[in-house]
Amino acid sequence: MFDFDGETCNENGMTGVKREFADLDDDEEELYPSKKIYASHGPSSDHATTTILNLRSTLEDRDSTIATLKASLDAANGELDKWKNSFINDSLFPAGTTADPAVVTQAMQKLQTTESQLKEQLLTAKRRESVLVVKLANTEQEVVDLKSTVHDLKLMLKPSMQQTRRLFLDPAIHAEFSRMKKELEAADKRVKELQDDLAAVQFTPHSKHGKLLMAKCRTLQEENSEIGREASEGKVHELGTRLAVQKSLNSKLRRCYQELYDTVEDVNYELERSQQMVYNLQREVQKRDHQLAEVLKQNEEHQSRREEPTTTHEEEDHQQLVVKDGDK
Repeated sequence: MFDFDGETCNENGMTGVKREFADLDDDEEELYPSKKIYASHGPSSDHATTTILNLRSTLEDRDSTIATLKASLDAANGELDKWKNSFINDSLFPAGTTADPAVVTQAMQKLQTTESQLKEQLLTAKRRESVLVVKLANTEQEVVDLKSTVHDLKLMLKPSMQQTRRLFLDPAIHAEFSRMKKELEAADKRVKELQDDLAAVQFTPHSKHGKLLMAKCRTLQEENSEIGREASEGKVHELGTRLAVQKSLNSKLRRCYQELYDTVEDVNYELERSQQMVYNLQREVQKRDHQLAEVLKQNEEHQSRREEPTTTHEEEDHQQLVVKDGDK
């Protein structure tokens, strides 16, 4: 401990007297004699001066090293105090325990164990991910293979062009077309009859059918008036029954007409398809006839070319015979 009155006290309780700056200067003069003393000695005094300067520089270096070490020690003590305060102030330990280094070491070991377990779990998850990626790639490859197989099957199910042409030239198909044509003609006749019936139903008061129907309506009105007069006799129920029957007949007629109309539409559609197919067949026949004509023409030209050399050979033989006869 320091006493600023001039006395010091060490750890053993011993006291001492503080030295003055003059005494320190005297000691320094005793330790490091001045240059005046060594100036009279010549070269040896220069060597001593150099040695003294080196010693002073060494002491200064040591002082700077000591100061650096003290600063490092202070920084380490400060860091240690921070850690100590953090362990003391923060509730990192259970109640009733102190900041023991063994407890800290045990906690660090637990953290390291947990970290290693988490690393193992992460590695396992990565392995599972790689396995799932491989399975996904295999599944995608299987999907691609199945798509290619389906495409091949679709191509196999489609008939070829030659098979289609054979079907067009099949007599059975021609017979089917003939039957459909007859059915179409019958359907046209039926449609015409139904159109006449429809025209009779959709009348105007000034048309022939309209006048007839108006007369019939007047007759029905008169009959209705008579029925009204005869209602007391119990004919109303009978007339209601007849009216219901007539309505049911009308509804049935309408349904039949609608079905027939739908049938006619279907037959017209089939007829258009048949006409288109017949037109395509006619074009195909014309193409075949044209190709056949070209082939016949080529055959004729080829035969004519083959006949020309034979005629020329016969003429040459005849000329040779004439020359031989002349020589004889």
